[in-house]
Amino acid sequence: MATLRPCCADDIPAIAHIYEYYVLNTVLTFAHTPVPEDDFKRKWQEVLDEGCPYIVAVDDAQQVLGYTYVSGFRAQRRGYRHTVELTLFCHPDHRAKGIGSLLLRKLLDVLGAPERYPDFFAKPRGEDDKVRVILSVMAVDNTQWKEGLGLRDFYVKHGFEEVGHLKNVGHKFDRW
Repeated sequence: MATLRPCCADDIPAIAHIYEYYVLNTVLTFAHTPVPEDDFKRKWQEVLDEGCPYIVAVDDAQQVLGYTYVSGFRAQRRGYRHTVELTLFCHPDHRAKGIGSLLLRKLLDVLGAPERYPDFFAKPRGEDDKVRVILSVMAVDNTQWKEGLGLRDFYVKHGFEEVGHLKNVGHKFDRW
């Protein structure tokens, strides 16, 4: 059974390890080399400073099974302050076991009623900065689940709507 809680600094090494798997083995991220832990610590702090939640799923031993967060979309421009971009990754040994769904549902609950989840925010977003749109940008890898569309179906199942398809915008493993 997984427990969902706010991410803490001690979770960062496990998060970096999970992400490294996707960097080295998939096109779900277009990073080509593993990201240093310090970059993850910086991002975690940025997310909290933006008044956004960063959530982990852990097992009974507090091992990180997956993580999710939202961060400002084009955050340097105030007009986009109501829009955030979603990040969600599960440990490769825990994919397709419901962890991603647990994380996404919790994230949506926390964003939908932040006053009910004060522990998930380092600082609250004001009403004028309330999240109204959540973007999930994903790569389609036709060598994966449902020819790459399984992940899209996952998001649709959770209420997201496909609004666009950008072709050939990322390149990795000699594929577009």
